Amino acid sequence: MPVPARLPAPARRPRWLLATLLFAMTLATTTVLGTGYYLGSRTDVVSALPLWLHPEAVRTVLGRADLLGIGLRFSLPALFVLLCHELGHYLACRWYRLPATLPYFLPAPVGIGTFGAFIRIRAPLRGKRELFDVAVAGPLAGFAALLPILAYGIARSTPVPLERLPDLDTSPAYLVLPGQSLLQHLLVRIFHGPLPAGWILDLHPFALAGWIGLFATMLNLIPLGQLDGGHLLYAVAGRRQRQAALVLWLLLVLAGIHWPGWLFWCAVTLIMGLRHPPVVDEATPLDAPRRRLALVTLAIFLLSFMPVPIEIVPVAF
Repeated sequence: MPVPARLPAPARRPRWLLATLLFAMTLATTTVLGTGYYLGSRTDVVSALPLWLHPEAVRTVLGRADLLGIGLRFSLPALFVLLCHELGHYLACRWYRLPATLPYFLPAPVGIGTFGAFIRIRAPLRGKRELFDVAVAGPLAGFAALLPILAYGIARSTPVPLERLPDLDTSPAYLVLPGQSLLQHLLVRIFHGPLPAGWILDLHPFALAGWIGLFATMLNLIPLGQLDGGHLLYAVAGRRQRQAALVLWLLLVLAGIHWPGWLFWCAVTLIMGLRHPPVVDEATPLDAPRRRLALVTLAIFLLSFMPVPIEIVPVAF
């Protein structure tokens, strides 16, 4: 059965003002909150900056050139990685003449200052190859962007000993440590060799920005529902994705034993729907090059995966 031609979508003007305003707001929030997160991850300073958008934190960061410089060295590369990810999707949509919005960033008043970015596709995807190409373009572009940033940041980071304390309530201070992925371990060994037991890296801002890119890549490649990984699994496996969805979701629930944040993503994927909706043409399978590219994205997911993405560690200074 031939796939029906796509009807031309109603012309919509790109909302450049909205996209620019959201980016500017996200740059501001990630610069301020990223400074606090960066200082909170280091062993050589004790920071009082909160990880939420407190007016005093804004005044402190914007009023000191050194802190503002730290914030920008984090926020600019981090947002660059997120932008590359969304531009990958956007340009793939343009290739297939799919109507799509500009990339929109989401500022956040807590955490690192952003809930990420997104584009909205305003037409159904017709086949698995089209779905695969649009879905895979984002993670590939984002990973290509984050890799040199992360490598440079880890090379510029400093190995230090870490004295952990058993009880957070009696600790004079704590660290907010980014999780460790296989890719990070490989880069640490390349630039610093195997670290002694009990040692960590005091991260350069670029390393923390690269970690944000890894975290976003990992989350997007979870093979469920409307996430990029769910699109890719459906493009590869077709209706068998629906059979595997519950099993994959239960594995994510089990991961919540090690990090409660996974339970939040269990709820998110459940709300979005675990089973992928069908495309118009379910009969045409992926070709061999795309199946090989699917293995590449699986390798990226495994390299990016962090069992415990964020850890709060009581320490003695």
